[in-house]
Amino acid sequence: MAGENSSRPPPPTDLKALFEQGALAYREGRMTDAIAAFQRLAVQAPRHEASWINLGVAWRQAKKPQLAAICYRRVLEINPDNAGALTNLGNALKDLERFDEGIAAHARAVELDPGHAMAWHNYGVCLREAGHATAALAAFDRALALDADHVDAHWDRALANLALGNYAAAWPDYAWRWRLSEMKKAFQPPYPIWNGEPLNGRSVLVFAEQGFGDTLMALRCLRFLVGHGGRVILFLQPEMARLLGTLPNVDQVVTRDHPVPKADLCLPLMDLVARFTPDEASIAPPVELAVPADAGGRAMTVLARFKRDFRVGIIWSGSVTFKNNHRRSVGLDRFLPLAEIPGVQLFSIQKGPPYEQFKRLAPVPAVVDLGSLFDDFADTAATLRQLDLVIMTDSSVAHLCGSLGVPIWNLLNFHAYWIYPERHGESTPWYPAMRLFRQRAPSDWDHVFAHVAQALEIAVATKRAGGG
Repeated sequence: MAGENSSRPPPPTDLKALFEQGALAYREGRMTDAIAAFQRLAVQAPRHEASWINLGVAWRQAKKPQLAAICYRRVLEINPDNAGALTNLGNALKDLERFDEGIAAHARAVELDPGHAMAWHNYGVCLREAGHATAALAAFDRALALDADHVDAHWDRALANLALGNYAAAWPDYAWRWRLSEMKKAFQPPYPIWNGEPLNGRSVLVFAEQGFGDTLMALRCLRFLVGHGGRVILFLQPEMARLLGTLPNVDQVVTRDHPVPKADLCLPLMDLVARFTPDEASIAPPVELAVPADAGGRAMTVLARFKRDFRVGIIWSGSVTFKNNHRRSVGLDRFLPLAEIPGVQLFSIQKGPPYEQFKRLAPVPAVVDLGSLFDDFADTAATLRQLDLVIMTDSSVAHLCGSLGVPIWNLLNFHAYWIYPERHGESTPWYPAMRLFRQRAPSDWDHVFAHVAQALEIAVATKRAGGG
């Protein structure tokens, strides 16, 4: 081993070589190597601004925004008017949900460099996530005035308009999603896009393009394809096939573990929403789901033992691949105090990697596991309908509950998904059966769960009194 190590070339000490080494590692996605190189640079040349900035960028890429913020602060000690350091600092503070500080940093950055489109875009994102969507629109407009093809500015302007209910203005920008780096890995349109003209017997492949939740939300608009004179083929995730196999207005359902069906035209599901939802007044009711009679059998056997209890399903995390999942999710331990309420029995319907928390905490019988008994969304749906209530942080099952009309309390982080606009308070026009519990301030889950506990006590008492 010693001989192998001695054959390696020593790390460079030349500042330029170190900088190039770190930059190469960053471009290749080797964040550990990039951080190590820029750390050595910052120690050897502590007033070298570019080294601190690059180290901060690498730390932020490694999801360490606190360390990134420290690096940018160091740059600003050297040069208070470094606009690049200010906009990067604003990004790190936004990640930390220190929005007021982030907005101030971004405002100073665009003041120093008003011709930088990316700086205006970053400013807009911070404003939007802080709950200032109207101000964010102005920042995105400035970015696009400087660079009309700024993909991220188009996308984030779409999200700001959607949050404000300006759907007609949002959808043209929403179409820019296909140019986002993360969408390049998504299923791409395989046939010409259908533009709404009469199909005259032709077939159209309507395909799921994003996550399970967006698929469930968008399916409501399939009803608008009736009368176009064509054949509708739905192409979606395998986990949803059994639940969605008999949807009305669909001639064929094919899952992604099969070859792409032949069709004349295609249409992404979210384009279907855009075509038929120009404003909030036009939002269609959720899709009607037919749950198979044989679904959820194993979970039903467990639930039958708790007929006298107020049965509450819980989910504490969405997909871990969603980049902001850490904001919208909590730990299982947050839900455990709800089990102290007399008459309440909690059931975990959590799936995926976060289920490891259940195995680690092993909170049985305070929480009984059901999620590991589900094979697909049909099993989940059948089980949800047997519960008195579902309490969860936002994820695809919230859309499933909303579509089934199952009572659901959706616990939202400060910057929630656009279908939950703050102006609607505890409700959303997309799912009439859903009740929303919102953070009053960033990261303030304490208030949310205190509110939930009070409401749950009332719900249990109401049922016992025969009122629900």
